[in-house]
Amino acid sequence: MTPKQLEVFISVVQLGSVNAAAQQLAMSQPSVSKILSLIEQQMGFNLFERYKGKMQPTPEANELYKEAQRVFLDRLRFERFIDHMRQYRVGQLRVCATPALALNLLPRAVARFRQTFPDYGIVADMCLNNEIEESVKGGRYDLGFVVKPGCEQGENQLIVSKGEMVCVLSEQHVLATKAEVCWQDIEPRELVFITTDARLVAMIAEAVPEFRQRQVAAIETNRYSIAINMVRYNNGVTIVDRFSIQGCDMTGLAVRPFRPALNVSVVAMSDSPGAMSQPGEEFVRVMKALMAETAF
Repeated sequence: MTPKQLEVFISVVQLGSVNAAAQQLAMSQPSVSKILSLIEQQMGFNLFERYKGKMQPTPEANELYKEAQRVFLDRLRFERFIDHMRQYRVGQLRVCATPALALNLLPRAVARFRQTFPDYGIVADMCLNNEIEESVKGGRYDLGFVVKPGCEQGENQLIVSKGEMVCVLSEQHVLATKAEVCWQDIEPRELVFITTDARLVAMIAEAVPEFRQRQVAAIETNRYSIAINMVRYNNGVTIVDRFSIQGCDMTGLAVRPFRPALNVSVVAMSDSPGAMSQPGEEFVRVMKALMAETAF
């Protein structure tokens, strides 16, 4: 199929009408019908059947639609990439990070980066931790900063900072008097559970099987920032990676090492199969420095 044929086919499937597809695509109805007929000739099977005034896709068309959507979206991404190259000939660096890092550290990192690359454009976005790797691999970003269990460095990955899971609680909490907080010290009803990343949840559960056996009365959230504010307003304690509290306002809160010790790291992920670009290397260097400065 040609790009136009793809567009017409997808529109008719989605809208269920040749007239509606023609209006959406700013085409005439005969032109849309002609393209559909040509596609059917090329495919060798019928794509639609009329049912109660609507164009009903055949089973073959439904299967074709799934692949057509993927190809169409890939083409759109490619066109955006060309537009990106055309518009930003000077250069642009696209960076994403976990919500906590994006809110608390990326703005400062961008300011420092632009001291070295003042003419470079920057895209700085927030992504869920478990979405960053695919976003970078898919070419939507040049760099991604993700929190991963352990401290291993892999292909196209560079460790930016090493740390461990910590317990966050009110300064007035009885456990704040301890140098470190063990799982056995925590009252299950008091724990604010964070469910944002299956890898980190699995890491905690492997060391503490009881972690998955939460009570019905437990508090759960998929955001570290919400969990920390829950604790701020006397809703017990929570367990987070230490990177999620860097740069946060911790007034009235205490941070204690959690035991058993659970190592985590912030990893910079690059879309480059070989060497990272010079701007990318500079941005990673800046993030390393900032994370060292703001570490607890």
